[in-house]
Amino acid sequence: MPLAMQASAWLFLAWLALDVLPGKLYLPMMRPDAREITLSDDDVQTYARRVRWSVRAAAKRVPWRAVCFHEGLAAHQMLSRAGISSLLHYGVDKTEGGGLEAHVWVTAGAWIVVGGEAYARFTEIATFGAKSK
Repeated sequence: MPLAMQASAWLFLAWLALDVLPGKLYLPMMRPDAREITLSDDDVQTYARRVRWSVRAAAKRVPWRAVCFHEGLAAHQMLSRAGISSLLHYGVDKTEGGGLEAHVWVTAGAWIVVGGEAYARFTEIATFGAKSK
């Protein structure tokens, strides 16, 4: 299946898990099953760039508002299923009104796959990797 179609499918599943179905059903998506495949750093970076492009392009075209959490879950799942170890990072920042703003970003090795445009101002409070089999 082309990556753009995979991205759209994972964005849909993330939307269902986060916005439609009862809470906490998204937790398994944050810890996908790990596949062990050894790839070079160049191959990981190339695939991560393709995943980033696919997720961002699909997020602009879906009929619902796909935010960083949806994009992060989609990218995390796509990387895991390709055998690439990734981390889903969850961070918060205080707003001017005293509330909290959340942000999700995904890394694969040294590369930020999605959510990189804003992650620096957020304090990371949780990180989720893949489950080992």
